[in-house]
Amino acid sequence: KEKEDEIKHKDFCTGEFNANQLHTEKKEREEQDITAKIEDLDMNIEELGKAIEGLKKEIAEMQVQLKRAGEDREKENQEFQTVVADQRETQKLLKAALQVLSDFYSKQG
Repeated sequence: KEKEDEIKHKDFCTGEFNANQLHTEKKEREEQDITAKIEDLDMNIEELGKAIEGLKKEIAEMQVQLKRAGEDREKENQEFQTVVADQRETQKLLKAALQVLSDFYSKQG
């Protein structure tokens, strides 16, 4: 009877030991998987951080270009307005000259 109890106890201990070992191996695999996932996410975070920095630089450059384009348009508009004013003044002078010539030639004719 005592031997049977020892055999049962040994079988129980062996079974518990094996179950414990399987559980430990399973948890170690889970830990490795989680560690790999953390490393992957850390690399993702680093890559995305670099991408964000690059995009911030591009945005800053585009804002500078936008400001320059606005300044260029303003300058071109001023030049255009000057040209238009000059052309209107030229038209007035030409109309006045045409009137003078018209009056001159109509008196002679």
